[in-house]
Amino acid sequence: MIELLDLSKSYPSPDGETVALEHIDLTVPDGAIFGVIGLSGAGKSTLVRCINMLERPTGGKVVIDGEDVTALSKKQLLKLRRNIGMVFQNFNLLEQRTVEANVRFPLELDKTPKEQAEARVTELLDLVGLSDKAKAYPSQLSGGQKQRVAIARALATRPKYVLCDEATSALDPTTTDAILQLIKDINRRLGVTVVVITHEMRVVESICTHVAVIDNSRIAEVGLVSEVFSFPQSDIAKQLIIPNLIRSLDGGEGVKLRLVFNGEQSDEPIISALAMECRIPVNILYADTKNIDGRAFGHMVLTVPDDKAAQAKQFLDKKHVSYREEV
Repeated sequence: MIELLDLSKSYPSPDGETVALEHIDLTVPDGAIFGVIGLSGAGKSTLVRCINMLERPTGGKVVIDGEDVTALSKKQLLKLRRNIGMVFQNFNLLEQRTVEANVRFPLELDKTPKEQAEARVTELLDLVGLSDKAKAYPSQLSGGQKQRVAIARALATRPKYVLCDEATSALDPTTTDAILQLIKDINRRLGVTVVVITHEMRVVESICTHVAVIDNSRIAEVGLVSEVFSFPQSDIAKQLIIPNLIRSLDGGEGVKLRLVFNGEQSDEPIISALAMECRIPVNILYADTKNIDGRAFGHMVLTVPDDKAAQAKQFLDKKHVSYREEV
């Protein structure tokens, strides 16, 4: 388990001091895919680099599996980092090394016997689907293939944790989906805890189990993805997760109801039934729903007349549709 306790990080600047993180308290449970989202400059990348001490905090603690890593010596930190893999936005591959040599590099630093290292490299290249690229160089690979090599390298020393710093932001949507599926599969098959730093909501929505929203160097909101994405509480979470929905709340008369679809059967015509069965005039202000494997996910904002609001709520309760009255 990773615990950040009252964590702070600041940098010297011409004006005195720049605060990157301030009083961060966060727990990443074992086995989770934990997303950290926020606007550019909010402190996301600094946070993840503090976990493995690439950036040393100026205050607070980083506790991993009960050990305060902020108190470790340089030698002890090197040992710790074998248990924490890192995947970067721009891959950070060694251009003069082949694919297999890149994956082998952490094992060489760890002085792993040659035969064991070769077996591990073969295993990992098979895992990420690049067995046929073992002798290729990074310049011969696509962006998605480079990131697969980086993921394999991050897993070389059998880490318990993998940190992904904007690992898909340099990739096209199709390649992003493939890399996300790979990360999800690795989490499921190997039990590796993954921390994902991203500004892309669909990355968190696609693979993460938990999410923290960071704003102006502080944690604004944290919880299960299903809860935070369904009912965001903080202004920044609403801005990031449902920006168009916020604008829709400024229009329309009557009672505004925000419906949250979080896996309901998508073949049931909820809104038409509300209008026809209950004879309630419904005005849809906003809708962003997806059909995933026959189930509905997303949000919808509608208005109903003031004198019909109680009846509409009763109908939605009967249909087990989650909703919230917005003001």
